[in-house]
Amino acid sequence: MPTLSGAAAQDGIVLSILVKALNEERHIAACLRSALEEAAGWPCEVILVDSLSDDRTVEIAEQFQVGIVQFAARSDRGCGAALQLGYQYARGRYLYVLDGDMTLEPGFLGQAIAYLEAHAQVAGVGGRLRDTALHSAADKRRAMHYATVHGEQAVASLGGGGLYRRSAVDATGYLANRWLPACEEAELGARLRAQGWNLVRLGVPAVAHTGHQESSWNMLKRLWRNGRMRAYGMLLRGAVGQPWFAATLRACWHVLIAPAAYATALLLALLGTLMGLSFASLLVGLLAGGWGAAFLLLYWRKRDAGEALFSIIAWHWYAVAAVSGFARPLRDPLEPIPALVVRPPP
Repeated sequence: MPTLSGAAAQDGIVLSILVKALNEERHIAACLRSALEEAAGWPCEVILVDSLSDDRTVEIAEQFQVGIVQFAARSDRGCGAALQLGYQYARGRYLYVLDGDMTLEPGFLGQAIAYLEAHAQVAGVGGRLRDTALHSAADKRRAMHYATVHGEQAVASLGGGGLYRRSAVDATGYLANRWLPACEEAELGARLRAQGWNLVRLGVPAVAHTGHQESSWNMLKRLWRNGRMRAYGMLLRGAVGQPWFAATLRACWHVLIAPAAYATALLLALLGTLMGLSFASLLVGLLAGGWGAAFLLLYWRKRDAGEALFSIIAWHWYAVAAVSGFARPLRDPLEPIPALVVRPPP
């Protein structure tokens, strides 16, 4: 165990592992078991944040020595809200974010805490995520990304979970924006980096991820139905006028592709009318040619016509959802979340 420096943890707790779950009865036992095994020997607490599951998630979790909190109202459920609810009860000097369909890889937490102890300007550290099965295009892209992670890399955010320095999070005001249905880690990373903190990903295994056994198209429909697609627009709306707006734009690049393509075609068509060309014909030609070229480029990169078509349709779908999210009024991320404490952290 590395030597710990800095202020004393609240109630002697060095590490809080926050596990967010919704209907994870198939995975929650393995998740909690891995968290407790990794935390053995540390002054640590494991807190399950249950989003009012309809299955046996809580019943199974009660077999483990973990704290359990739930939302008081279903309307409060969301990825950002789950992390923030756990943060309301966490006492540790370090906070680890873990999904209920993940398991911690042996030895990672010790390396992560040692790294933060040795690097005072680093607010958070993550590792490599290992998908246990690849079903959708998103799964394949994620696997290809993590295969390139070697050594230490400075990153904009810690997608897939990470260990955070509590004092850095406290300085930003909150762990996660409770109103964001997704993108909560990107928003946290942007706020931390705007305050001068660094985030690092280590080239060592951190978590194994089970995920959803679904096709790319079913994933797209699920994200539309549960509102998570709107998160990108909400993320952009909340960043307007903030020091982290540029970083947020970079994080949301894929929802801007379709609007940028249509805006460019419209501008070129308007310019074409000054040269006596037909606006409608030119606009149709520009759009057909532009999207045709995009399809060919994607097909060349992916070697799969279906995945190329999926990418183009997904860009449009995300753009529409982002507009809906951007139109939503902003709400205070510091507003406390009503909760039910099923079992206090032991």
